[in-house]
Amino acid sequence: MRILVFLFAVTLIACSSDSDRDFSGSFIPQSLVGGVDAVILPAYGFEVSSTPAGEPLTVHVPTDGANLGISVDFGNTLQGEIKLMVDDNDYLGVEEYTVKALSSFTVDSDVGDAAFLGVFEVEVIEDLVYMPNVPHHPPNWGFYRVMTPGEAVYVQVIPGPFSSVEISVGAGGSVWLSWDQLADSLGDELAPAWQQRAALATEVLDFVLIQVATITNTFNYIDDEMLTVNPAVIACDAFTGTMPVNVLDQGVSSLTWLGPGNVPTAGDDFAWAFTDCWFDDTGSGFDTLLNGSIGLHDYVWELDMEFQLISAGFREVIYNNLVVAETVEQPPSVFTISPDDIVTVSGGFDLAFEGITD
Repeated sequence: MRILVFLFAVTLIACSSDSDRDFSGSFIPQSLVGGVDAVILPAYGFEVSSTPAGEPLTVHVPTDGANLGISVDFGNTLQGEIKLMVDDNDYLGVEEYTVKALSSFTVDSDVGDAAFLGVFEVEVIEDLVYMPNVPHHPPNWGFYRVMTPGEAVYVQVIPGPFSSVEISVGAGGSVWLSWDQLADSLGDELAPAWQQRAALATEVLDFVLIQVATITNTFNYIDDEMLTVNPAVIACDAFTGTMPVNVLDQGVSSLTWLGPGNVPTAGDDFAWAFTDCWFDDTGSGFDTLLNGSIGLHDYVWELDMEFQLISAGFREVIYNNLVVAETVEQPPSVFTISPDDIVTVSGGFDLAFEGITD
C-alpha cells in the first residue's frame, strides 16, 4: 500500500519545472485578461461537488496482482474557505485553508478488481483548519467522523507543535497516533479495518485538497501565458542520469486554450496535458512522472461593478486517465519504474470559488 500513500502525497506542480517554487499556495492572478486590474478579495469560499454528467474522481492502484479502485463522490459537497496573502512579488498565496463543518463525501474503496475497505462516508463535525503550505500536512485542528451503516469512527485532531490524532470507535476506547502512524496503518493486516478506514479518509481528503490547490494554479497561466501564446508549453525536470525505459530525457506539460476569440474568457475550455513530465524531489530517491491530461471545462471568471473578482472556477474538471508513476533512483543516476508503482486517476469534480465580502 506504499504506492497508495505516495499517490495521495502527489502535487501536480503545474506547468513549470522549477522544483524550488511552492505551487500549492498559488491561487489567482492579480489582473484580468486584457490588462484590466482586478481586486482580489482577502477570502474566498470554495465548493467541490460532483459534476452533473461525469464519473466520480477515481484512483486505480495495482496491488498484489489486482487492480484496487477508490472513488470519491462529492454528492453532499465539500465546502471550505481560503484566506489569502500577497508576497513581495505580488504573487498570491494561501494564509489559511479551512474545510467547513457539515462538509461530507463518500468513499468507495471496492470499485476495482479487489475488495478493500468497502463504502464509507466522511463528515466534518468541526472545521478542519490547515495553516500555511497547505495542504502538504494534516490539519492543525478539527474533528471528523468516518461512517459505515454499523460503525462510526471519530477522528479528533490534537493541536500542538507536533500535531497528532485521537481515534475512537464505539465502546472500544481511544487510540492516540501520530499522523505518520495513522498513514502507515493503511494496508497493514494487523491494523483493524476501522482504523484503516480512518487512515484512508484522511489520505483521500488530503488528495482532494491538493487537487483543488493545484487546479487553481492554472488561473495564473490562463491570465499570464494565454495572452501571448497558445498552448503554453513548459519543460519539466530533466533526468540527471539514465531515464526509465521508453521515457523522454525531458518531458513537457502544456496548457491549451480551446475557446474561440482572441483571449480566454468565461465559459471557455482548456486541456492540460503531460508528456513524460518528471518532477524531481531534490534529496529524495523517489520522484514523480506524469502522463495524460486533465480537461478544464466551462471556465468561471466574474468581476463585479467595482472590479472585484467575485467568482472563479471550472464547472467540470475531468482527469482523462492521468497516469502517475513513481520513479526510483537505484543505483545512483539510474532511474526505473516498477509496474506496481503506477496509478491512474480518472473522473472528476466541479470546482467553484466565491468571494467573501463581509
